[in-house]
Amino acid sequence: MSQSERKIAFISAVTLLCSTLEFLIPKPLPFLRLGLANLPLLLILDFIDLRSYLAILVLKALGQGMVSGTLFSYLILISLAGTLASGLAMLASQRLFPTRLSLVGISLIGAFVSNLSQIAVAGALAYGRAIWIAAPLMLGLGMVTSLLLGLFAERYRRETTFLTELANPAFSLPAAASTAAHGQLIASSGVAVSIVALVYAQGLIALTALVIIMAIMQGVCNRPLRIGPPLALLFSLLLLSLVEPNGRVLWSIGSLAFTETALLAALTKALRLIALVSASQALVGTHPPLKGRAGSILILSLAYFGRLTHSFRHTQGSIIERVDQALQRATSLEAVPTATAKPVHTPALLVLVTLTVAVTVISRVLQ
Repeated sequence: MSQSERKIAFISAVTLLCSTLEFLIPKPLPFLRLGLANLPLLLILDFIDLRSYLAILVLKALGQGMVSGTLFSYLILISLAGTLASGLAMLASQRLFPTRLSLVGISLIGAFVSNLSQIAVAGALAYGRAIWIAAPLMLGLGMVTSLLLGLFAERYRRETTFLTELANPAFSLPAAASTAAHGQLIASSGVAVSIVALVYAQGLIALTALVIIMAIMQGVCNRPLRIGPPLALLFSLLLLSLVEPNGRVLWSIGSLAFTETALLAALTKALRLIALVSASQALVGTHPPLKGRAGSILILSLAYFGRLTHSFRHTQGSIIERVDQALQRATSLEAVPTATAKPVHTPALLVLVTLTVAVTVISRVLQ
């Protein structure tokens, strides 16, 4: 693998580290992004070529999907829309106004375009027109966080030496061994079948049962269960159903009302999406085989991400000093301890796949 491809993988890993830190911050909407992952993109605008930059944008979205477990659900489309829109807007701004716009201005433009794109795609896929009620809050929050992000980027660019090293064409990155277990084709195929079945399941009872089955499957595939994101998703969809009354009124609060049809639609969307995210987590846990040059770069990016995560935990000093230390250690030849991924219990997984298909078929027959 060439040094340019290694550099693409490494920068993608840095965006993934920032994205992971952001993922740990509670948010009112599951797909809402504060923009931390845009920090590396801002800092490389001065020296990155278009082809490498586009590759980094795609790897950023795919890597986020793999780490968060949304790669094989339609939440990845929301993430991809925001990543591509903001990335291209920031690049265009820097190229068109190289001396007139600071990193703060470029960050503000990227955040606005990103949030607008995510709102549009989220509305088309899950939330409907009601999502635009939350648009002012999301856009306003995005402006505040992107302003702070731009200020930090300006300060980091002034105080770091690592960017100069990274911009040097002669800068050499070490190979990084992947910590992932060998792909388990049977397990991956089984989870893929479950994902297809989830799309066709009907009825709240069936979807509730499938959410439970997918949570168990996620555990079988050694992926951690997180209660916060599914609850946030359920709450946000139910809350937005208040502004789209449809059917018999069940409960009202002033001018807002929970109506039967709108509530059932919101619950159906939420349960299906929660099940899809759990299934996506499970599929990532099976380490599906990635082929070709693009797959190799993605695997290398995840390996660099492992090195960065380990290195950051063992740094001290100010935030800029810690970031620089982590970057320097991750790009050195220093050995970094790695953990071996646990194999999936395939027989148990196949039983869960069979249950998923059975519940889906029964739900379709009884519908």
